[in-house]
Amino acid sequence: MPYRARPFGYPSRASMPDRRTALLAGLGLAATAVGGCALTASANDYRKGTLPIATGLADGVYYQYGRRLARLIGDRLPGVRASADVTSGSLDNLRWLRWGGDRLAFTAADAAGTAVTAPGEPIRALARLYDDYLHLVVLESSNFRTIDDLRGHHVGVGAKGSGVELVARRVLGAAGLTELVTPMRIGLDYSAAALRSGLVDAFFWSGGLPTAGVTELAGRVPLRLIPLGGLAPEVRRHYGPYYRTATIPSGTYVNVDETQTIALANFLVGPASLDDGLAYRVTEILFRNRDALAAAVPSAELLDVGNAVQTDPVPLHPGALRYYRSVKR
Repeated sequence: MPYRARPFGYPSRASMPDRRTALLAGLGLAATAVGGCALTASANDYRKGTLPIATGLADGVYYQYGRRLARLIGDRLPGVRASADVTSGSLDNLRWLRWGGDRLAFTAADAAGTAVTAPGEPIRALARLYDDYLHLVVLESSNFRTIDDLRGHHVGVGAKGSGVELVARRVLGAAGLTELVTPMRIGLDYSAAALRSGLVDAFFWSGGLPTAGVTELAGRVPLRLIPLGGLAPEVRRHYGPYYRTATIPSGTYVNVDETQTIALANFLVGPASLDDGLAYRVTEILFRNRDALAAAVPSAELLDVGNAVQTDPVPLHPGALRYYRSVKR
C-alpha cells in the first residue's frame, strides 16, 4: 500500500492558508504556490563546479533523497557536478559543512540547533523538507512492549555522528534508561542484521516514512514498533522545541500497527558561503521537481512553500529567500 499519510505538523495544503499567509508575510514573501512562478534569475547566474551533498546511510531516506536531487541538479544546471555522499548522518554532515564553499547537507532540526551557535562557518537553510519519525524496532516475537522492557538489554542507538544517536540517547535519558541499557553505535544497515541475529534486542532509527531499510527488514521478519510518544514532553522540556508527538500509520510497514512516536523536522542546509545563485536554483529545483523526487522518495511529496520556510533555528540562505520571494500564485 503506498504511503500517503501526512505527518503531524504538516497540515493539508487546503487547510493552512491563514497560517501560511501570516508566516510568509512576516518574511516579506508572497503567499503563493510554486507552479507557474515566473523566474527572476537568469539561466546562468550560479557558480559552476562541484556540489557535494552530504546525506546519510545508503538505506536511509537522506541518501535516497540526495541521490535523486543530485541527478536533477546535474540535469538542470549545466556546469554543476552534484554528488550524493554517504555519511553517518546529521552531526557528521554539520561538521562537514564547516569546510565552507559550495556544498549541501541534510540534517535534523535538533542537530541543526547544536550547530547554530557552534564556532566556525555558520549554516543557512534552503528548505524544511519533511519530518523524521523515531522508530524503536523490535522483533514481533519478542516480549518487548514498552521502552522500559529494554532494561538490561542491548540497543542499537545509531551510527557515531548520526542524528539517530543524538535523539536516541535523549529519549533513553528521558526514559531513565541511560545507564540501564547497553548502547550499540551501529547504523541502520548493521542494526537490521544485528536484530535478526540476536546481537541487539532493539534498535533506534529516525527517518522519513517509509524508510527503505525498515521496509526491507519488515519484509523479511515480523516487526513491532515500541511506542515513544509519551516521552515527547519530557524530551522537549530538556532539549528544546524540536520534538513533537506523531503517529506512524498502520501499514507504513507490512503488518506493523499504528504507533505513537516522536517526530522532528529535516532541513536541507548549506554553509553561509554557498553561492547565492546556486542556493536559488537548487531551491527552485526542489519545488519544480517535487513529483519526480516523490516518485523515488515519498517524503518529498510533503514539500510545501508554507512549511519550507519554517527552518528555525537556522536562518534561510539569502539565495533561498530570494526564490521564495519570487513565487507567485
